[in-house]
Amino acid sequence: MKHTIATLCACTCLMVAGTATAATDPDFNRLDTNKDGLISWPEYAAKNPSSGRLDPRRIFDNVDTNRDGYIDKVEFAEMKRRRDNRK
Repeated sequence: MKHTIATLCACTCLMVAGTATAATDPDFNRLDTNKDGLISWPEYAAKNPSSGRLDPRRIFDNVDTNRDGYIDKVEFAEMKRRRDNRK
């Protein structure tokens, strides 16, 4: 039982730490131009024009994992974590 409680506490701490990091992420804040805590497609497209090599709409749709039309702070943090793990 003690191990279960310790594991739950550790998981909760990791989730809270990830959310706090995303909340203060300057990259997220740069894209969230209306400061509503979400990145819309127009906000993303304005800062990520098509380079011909990568399709910004496809990237946006891949990051928007819950398919609500916005990238939230958790989705953004997860995208950065996956990107950093590839390096």
